[in-house]
Amino acid sequence: MTLIKLNANTIGQGTLPCVDLKNPNSPELFTYNRDWLMDRFEEGMVMINIDTAKEAFIEYVPAEQAWKPIYAPGFTFINHVIVEEEDPQKWLRSELLQKAETNNSKSNGMVIVLENQDFDRDRDFYLQRGYLEHAHIPGFTMLVKKFRLEGPVPSFTLPLAEKTNPLNPHGITITYADQSAFVNYYIHEMKIIFEDMGFDVILHKVHTPEEARESGSPYGTFGVFMDGHFLTHKLLNRQCIEELIGSLDLNEMYPELKYLIAG
Repeated sequence: MTLIKLNANTIGQGTLPCVDLKNPNSPELFTYNRDWLMDRFEEGMVMINIDTAKEAFIEYVPAEQAWKPIYAPGFTFINHVIVEEEDPQKWLRSELLQKAETNNSKSNGMVIVLENQDFDRDRDFYLQRGYLEHAHIPGFTMLVKKFRLEGPVPSFTLPLAEKTNPLNPHGITITYADQSAFVNYYIHEMKIIFEDMGFDVILHKVHTPEEARESGSPYGTFGVFMDGHFLTHKLLNRQCIEELIGSLDLNEMYPELKYLIAG
């Protein structure tokens, strides 16, 4: 088993899969936009691969350059730990995590943000390796492993309830980063679906980690807002969008208009 460190100088001309968006039916769509990847390397992102038949890699970046709504100066932020190989004892995952920690031992520590369903699945793995359940926003959990007890305390930048997106006060705003062809395709499909439902839609590209942190989305690189209210960070098809809109409690979202909604 060989660990391979990838950065702007070592990646060559190959592509890297955007594994969290992967679809075996259209593999050419599910690779990172190369310009996006090179820009992230310029920000200090590192990827470590294991030379297995299927994808196995960890991706991390200085926390100041994380495209997530976090504050963690001097820490290292883990974007992904992906292992598609059979790994029932989590040896590959553990090897990747240990290598990332060793490479960043002079930092204040490690931070990772997981969706709650992923945290429920991987809770024991991280807790057994010294990570602490540290902070929460709706749908997400922050885990922290401090290397220096006197270091700053990581946090989410703002509670989601306090974050609004003012770009489109009377319609749908979709904020996104130019990560892959698939993301761009799906965003425009969602735009058409929302417009078919009668919404005005604005697409707003985020270009920097700072813009992503201030976008109001817990995911950073993608978010959907309705009249400034955060709705979802997920790419949705027509059925899911219709179910999402139909599930909204408009009385709660717009208490000042309750008498109109009731009427």
